[in-house]
Amino acid sequence: MKISKILAAVAMLAAAPAFAATTFDFSNLTYTGGALHGLLPSEVLNSGYWKCTDGDVCSSNFDSTSLHHPLGGNLVYTLNGITVTATASYKKDGNWTNATVVQDHDNNHNLAQQKGAGLGVYHSYDNSDDNITSNERLTLTFSAPVTISSLYLRSDGHNTSEWSSNATFLLDGVSTKLGGTISPHNLTGTTFTFQYGGSKADQFYLGGLVVSAVPEPSSYAMLIGGIGLLGVVARRRKQAAKDSA
Repeated sequence: MKISKILAAVAMLAAAPAFAATTFDFSNLTYTGGALHGLLPSEVLNSGYWKCTDGDVCSSNFDSTSLHHPLGGNLVYTLNGITVTATASYKKDGNWTNATVVQDHDNNHNLAQQKGAGLGVYHSYDNSDDNITSNERLTLTFSAPVTISSLYLRSDGHNTSEWSSNATFLLDGVSTKLGGTISPHNLTGTTFTFQYGGSKADQFYLGGLVVSAVPEPSSYAMLIGGIGLLGVVARRRKQAAKDSA
């Protein structure tokens, strides 16, 4: 293989989209002109997933049948080739049962100013709130492994000013301080949980997150192999130059 082709292959792997960051801004939802705008689920409009109160987007109609459906109600999003499915659950009588995911809108959404709502949990068991509160859990499942570099959280009032300085939630079961922007360390996988709880639990919305797809082992192997092959070619050229001198 010519060295130019090897260089081109290595460059393509190094610049592959799998290494790029993708922002899922769930708080980017407005309800204007009788229509929803912003980051919307990939389910088909009016397919039985979108009917909800006011401008909220929810994954099933708010009635006794759909709210307690055995499969629950999820929301699916796809950006830059990355697909994530949000599911909700509620702990009733010591057992987790399926609930409905809600994406709450805010016409004053502004990511930089930490304004807007995001994903929450809804059910009709003992409250009608749509953020993540007592006995509630939101789960995100990605179609392939990702690394989360940033999380955006919002309080009940669609901002970040209502939490106390020590307010917490459970991130993958670990007590974590609530904040407008969180930068978790080495958070990699396909499934992540966001649950009410911790040392000083308070309610919240998942406003968004920044993820990067984790390259498949075969991609790393190709990249390393290509770099190694370049080294072999360089050594052979050097040796050939010496032999001809």
